[in-house]
Amino acid sequence: MASSGLSEELNCSICLNIYTNPVMLNCGHNFCELCISILWIRQKVSGIYSCPECRAEFKTRPVLQKNLNLCNTVERYRSTQENPADTKIFCTYCASSLVPAIKTCLRCEASFCELHLKNHSKSTNHTLIEPSNTPEDRKCPVHNELLKYFCVQDSSLMCTSCTMNWKHKDHETELLNEASEKEKMRLKEFIPELSSKMDEAEKKFWSLEKNRNSFQQESVGLKKRVTSLFGDIRTALNALENIVLSEITKQEICISTCYSEYIQKLDERIQDMYCKKHHIEEVCKITDPLIFLKQDAIKTDFEQESPFYAKCFNMQLITVTLMSALNKLSEVILERKKKYEFNLEDSTDLILNVNTANHYIALSDDLKKATDTNQDKSRPHHPERFITQQVLCTKKITSGIHYWEIQTSDYGDWRVGVTYNNVKRKGDNSLIGANPESWFLKWFEEQLTADEDDESFDVNSSVPSPDIGIYLDYDYGVLSFYELSDSVKHLYTFLSDFHRPLYAGFYLNEAWIKIAK
Repeated sequence: MASSGLSEELNCSICLNIYTNPVMLNCGHNFCELCISILWIRQKVSGIYSCPECRAEFKTRPVLQKNLNLCNTVERYRSTQENPADTKIFCTYCASSLVPAIKTCLRCEASFCELHLKNHSKSTNHTLIEPSNTPEDRKCPVHNELLKYFCVQDSSLMCTSCTMNWKHKDHETELLNEASEKEKMRLKEFIPELSSKMDEAEKKFWSLEKNRNSFQQESVGLKKRVTSLFGDIRTALNALENIVLSEITKQEICISTCYSEYIQKLDERIQDMYCKKHHIEEVCKITDPLIFLKQDAIKTDFEQESPFYAKCFNMQLITVTLMSALNKLSEVILERKKKYEFNLEDSTDLILNVNTANHYIALSDDLKKATDTNQDKSRPHHPERFITQQVLCTKKITSGIHYWEIQTSDYGDWRVGVTYNNVKRKGDNSLIGANPESWFLKWFEEQLTADEDDESFDVNSSVPSPDIGIYLDYDYGVLSFYELSDSVKHLYTFLSDFHRPLYAGFYLNEAWIKIAK
């Protein structure tokens, strides 16, 4: 029981095993050297080291001090836990009692006490070693001779006969003691290199740990900004919705009141006519002419009924109220985006430039949709007009972050992207994406590629999505395309140094595109 209690006292609280190279902290608690070192590597990122037992904190990493007394206690405890019958070697020739051996002969494969060792052969062929239960491990399994040498080339142990074998001919051999000392020296020389690599790995570890924590904090902050953004928009949206609903409710009450008043008057008129009808019917039942004629004269004429003009909702007022609310919502969204540092222009004002449109490209009235047709639109000559089936937008982009969405046809060929305005208007080099003045995503022969300076790069998408999002950071030279389906998927990113104004542009061959509003 005492041994069991001592075992618990000698257990490391980190690994829960008997101490290995125990070290003591300033607070007095002990741990395995390796256990506490690994723990403090993990704590290094916080800059504060703490004892796992009492939580005492150290602003600098304490120097580990080896607890010599505890080391000795651990060693003594471990020695007491071993089975004496298994660890002690007894004299082979003391049959009557177990007498500890002091030497073991490798040749005789027997152990001797001090008395029997005196009678043992003094021949050099009889090699004496410290007491051992397995002397055969020190002999060559082939020649049954003592292993004395080490082959450097083969890294194998050899006896004297092995050195004569042709397999080890011309091999460098060393005595076991010499080989052992050299190997120890080599390993000790490797320790500084290993320590240096450990330091490098530890620095990299903490750098990555720091970056990971930084990204996690950035993620928390980003989520908070997005949540706040949508929360503010939701609050403003509810308030603006209530304004529109309030106007509808006000008109509803006014119209309903008019109906109620007229219905009440009409109900009173009906009741009056019903009473008059009943009175006439009763009077007409009188059979005596004298009595009948003595009845008060009954008016048979009716007052002119006032006309009812049915009222309806003032849709013009409601529409103006709604549009005013939506405009205010746009202002709120823009304001909140700036407040929460999402400085992105959604380019809702993006429209097509009629002066750049090819004669065979039809434009919608709102200048948001372009369609390649077989009909010549007979547009007047203009120096910016393309001879090829292309069209640019009017908006000039010279700085900032921009985003817009387009819809594409699921047939024909098309290109979408941005270009400088000085791109040629005719000839092969006028095709956007086929010159160094433009950057485009191309759908051609049912394959999606990214085109830049007449080079094509495969895009990880098998079919075009009906909706494509385009992200442009002019200042940092980033142009990215995204597939907008159930989830947003990145398609391709161009990296360039934009130095002139950019314009959104499109190429259409039996296809159409539409700019999202």
